[in-house]
Amino acid sequence: MFSGTDWVALNVGPDVELPDAFARGEAPAEPGQYDPWAKVPRSALDGVIQVSVSATLAGHTVYLRRRLRDGRIGVEFVGPPHIAREMGLEGDQHTGWNGLVDPGDLHDIQVEETRRG
Repeated sequence: MFSGTDWVALNVGPDVELPDAFARGEAPAEPGQYDPWAKVPRSALDGVIQVSVSATLAGHTVYLRRRLRDGRIGVEFVGPPHIAREMGLEGDQHTGWNGLVDPGDLHDIQVEETRRG
C-alpha cells in the first residue's frame, strides 16, 4: 500500500489482530469504496513477498492489478496502441494502457512471488 522509512501500511481488515500495529485507517480503493490498512514497524516483519500476476487477454499479456468489488479485474498492458485499443484499454504508449475486464476474458493466469528483504 504505502510506507515510510521505518514502517509499512499493510492492507488488512479491521478484524485482523496485529499486536505491533500502531495506526489504522482506510485508503480510497475505487469510487465510494475504501480498503482498511494498519501501520506496523518494519522491524516487526520477517520480509515482504511481492506478488505479480499476469494473464492473456485476447492473446496478449496483461498484468492484473486489483479485483473490484463488482468482480471486474483492473489490468495494465504495455504494447502497441492498436492492440490496446482492440482490447478496449485506455492510456498511451508512454505510460501504459489500463482497463477493467471480466474475469472470464482472462486466460493462462500466472502468479510469481518474489521475497524481498
